[in-house]
Amino acid sequence: MTSGDAPTAVIVGSGLAGLTCALELAGAGWRTIVVTAGRAGRDGATHRVHALTPWILLTAPWVKGDSPQRLLADLEMRGDGMRRPGLAEAFVENARDAARELIELLDLAPVAKEPVTLPGDELPRGMRCLPRNRHLLLAPLLRRCAALEVEVRERTLLSGLCLDGERVAGVTLCPRGGGAPQRLLADAVVLACGGSGAVFPVTTAPRWCRGSGLAAAAWAGALLHHPGLTQALPVTATPPLYFPTSAALVAGRVRVAGDLLPAGRDLEATTLAVARAQRAGAGAFLEVEETRPELWAMRRLLGSSPSLATGGRVALTVAQHHGIGGVAIDAWGRTSVAGLYACGEAAGGVQGRRRTMGTGLLEAAIFARRAARAATGDRRRLRARACELRESSAPSPLEPERLERRLDELLGPLVVERPPAAAAAAVRELEAWPVHDRAARESDEKAVLAAIRRQAALLILRGSAAPEVG
Repeated sequence: MTSGDAPTAVIVGSGLAGLTCALELAGAGWRTIVVTAGRAGRDGATHRVHALTPWILLTAPWVKGDSPQRLLADLEMRGDGMRRPGLAEAFVENARDAARELIELLDLAPVAKEPVTLPGDELPRGMRCLPRNRHLLLAPLLRRCAALEVEVRERTLLSGLCLDGERVAGVTLCPRGGGAPQRLLADAVVLACGGSGAVFPVTTAPRWCRGSGLAAAAWAGALLHHPGLTQALPVTATPPLYFPTSAALVAGRVRVAGDLLPAGRDLEATTLAVARAQRAGAGAFLEVEETRPELWAMRRLLGSSPSLATGGRVALTVAQHHGIGGVAIDAWGRTSVAGLYACGEAAGGVQGRRRTMGTGLLEAAIFARRAARAATGDRRRLRARACELRESSAPSPLEPERLERRLDELLGPLVVERPPAAAAAAVRELEAWPVHDRAARESDEKAVLAAIRRQAALLILRGSAAPEVG
């Protein structure tokens, strides 16, 4: 590539983060290629969350008396010292403007004129929205990307990275359904491939969100931020794993092993109680015969569904929902390796130990734009590629289908709590799983998916396997 050529960016993922980043880079004159495992705008966490919840939630300072500083203080309290410096500050300064922009960009209609107070908050920060005419949530972004000639490669898996010394210089790809592996060189690679929810057998995430960002960071030698920090939620035990809303789960009547959970609990306590009951073989149910106004929406949505509610109650299970940790980034989406960026749920560090509900879409939009702007500025300082590149990827496991089943068995009991002994045993077994000498970039979709999931699982579990000291 000569200095007069347009720079090339490869963005892995076509959710809100990936498409927002693609728009920003294409608008700045980059040749922009989006790689996605399924159908663009339909195979990521953004689309899945919209399908499983009654509305889209945007959490930002809206009312008089609130401010970015107050929101930052709440994030710091919940973070418990486990967030990365500078990220929450960038988030709170941009949250309100980003929320308004998303409402306009995605053609959303607020459900009510005023925001609602979410469980655990003192101020009303949650704006509930729905797409007008119930259109595909990301359809407006897809149209804008097409107008800017963003190239989209659907049904394509990230299988490895191309490295030029210590810099990322491209990707290797595995077309689903067969075909030769592909190498795609780039001036910037952006990981916008979602979180690690589908590493676990029960999840609200699509099957593609299985920790590709964690695996790719490991291929590049990039730093990670607490990959074991995850958020699980109680959901309906009957697919498609509907989330009844935090208000219903906190204020409603939840019966676990025959006993009602106490009043005044938070969502984390509810999740833990349901998970422990499930491990013990006991049932957990949400009673939908409620008359309080704040639970009418839940009653209308769940109680009228014969497939979900039986005898006035809905069976619950726990599902992995959101990766709080992830690839370590700075406030501009840069990883610790030149040429590699991350945004959305693939990145970690904005939140700390406990995640604030309704911030996921805003994080995706804010840091996708910042990563694109950082890449544009960084390109001027990056040296030219070397003549020879090396490829880095996960080793290809033997018997990938059997490995997938074993991962289900090992990780099923570890969705919420991960006792060090159980995590250590799982790590030992996964490390000992036999692998091929060749990398998992061959044109074998099952091998690539199993290799990524195994590597992401190891990264998540290794932190839990070490007992706490002091």
